[in-house]
Amino acid sequence: MPYAYGLVVTGHNNAEIDIKAIQDAVDKGGTVLLKGTFNFGQKGSVIIKNDIAIIGEADPKGVPLTKIMGGQWAFQSKLPATDSPLQGPGPWIKIRGIHFDGATWTPMHFPYTCGAVITGNKITNVQPYEMKLKWQGKDTTIWVQAGAFFGTRYAHREKIIPKAVTGNLVFENNMVDLKCNNPIETMAQGAFFLWTWGATIEVKKNIFRNISRNSIETLDNYIDEEGRRSVTITENHIITPKKGCPFPGPSSYPNGIAVGWFLDRSGGSDLRRNSKITVANNIVQTHGELSTAIFSTSDGTSILGNKVDLRGGPKNKGITQMGSGGFIAKNKIDGSGAWAISALPADPLKGSSNTFAWNDIKGFNAVEADFACIGNKNMLVGSKCKIVDTGKENMVLVMH
Repeated sequence: MPYAYGLVVTGHNNAEIDIKAIQDAVDKGGTVLLKGTFNFGQKGSVIIKNDIAIIGEADPKGVPLTKIMGGQWAFQSKLPATDSPLQGPGPWIKIRGIHFDGATWTPMHFPYTCGAVITGNKITNVQPYEMKLKWQGKDTTIWVQAGAFFGTRYAHREKIIPKAVTGNLVFENNMVDLKCNNPIETMAQGAFFLWTWGATIEVKKNIFRNISRNSIETLDNYIDEEGRRSVTITENHIITPKKGCPFPGPSSYPNGIAVGWFLDRSGGSDLRRNSKITVANNIVQTHGELSTAIFSTSDGTSILGNKVDLRGGPKNKGITQMGSGGFIAKNKIDGSGAWAISALPADPLKGSSNTFAWNDIKGFNAVEADFACIGNKNMLVGSKCKIVDTGKENMVLVMH
């Protein structure tokens, strides 16, 4: 069914005209159709305060024809003053069919929303933003960029704000290419979810290229009072670059999919905060020397039916489960690297009591092991393979 557009705004490729025209339309709420090319200058931004659907034009194949050039946080839903409780839910947001080209940091930043659907967009030439911060007690400078960011981390760095970012958060059928001149010093995420509250997160059918840290990253997302929260990552296609950013740690980069908990890793094993994460039917091709295709820092993660192709050399890795009680099954790992699959503790996560079943590693050339088991009480079911087991009470069932 076609949209009934409340307003139609035509671009003039002029920042002095375009930003105000879109802001005036968005302030009215409803559905806005954007036609042509818009220019947001270097730092232009449209603030979303009301429920809104912002729709661009696309060709018959779904390729966006509407373009927004430049801007810094081109579309954002500003967080209200944080010195008092939130007075109500943030706006519901839909953005579809727009080519964002040349934004600074990220074209979409949502620290205050009751739900967002970001679909059918193209994101290119995002300019890294210089950020000064304190990390582990030291003053640090990094460069950051993202395709889209959901959560309160950058708007209120002290702690999560309950109920600020919640509802159904969907990132679907988008193309994100974050190629930049200095990937080694640029921490990039294609779709980034950090500090949401009771959100149902869906990342599906997107294409990610040249992301220098994690193409998909969902970390430290909290259950609400009614137990709502889930993360589902399905049918995405990821190709990592060769070089990436080692911040905040040099363990692995650039990676495909990262899920679980990081800022407070204890959340990964806390049922009061953590809930179900599913990573299924994605295609991940790694090219970085220290890349990991998929890793989980959470208990109970399901990693199912993914296709992984490791091309980064002897140190890159396939699927790493740092949490416990996970189910990792029917994944296909090709190429070569340190290991195809691992149960790897990372304090306080135990990497134990996981089930690894019927993963296809026939096309994988292991430098260290097909399966590296450092945790305890894990079970491996499948064909005979090369195993390194330094844990306790792990079980291997070889099926012919």
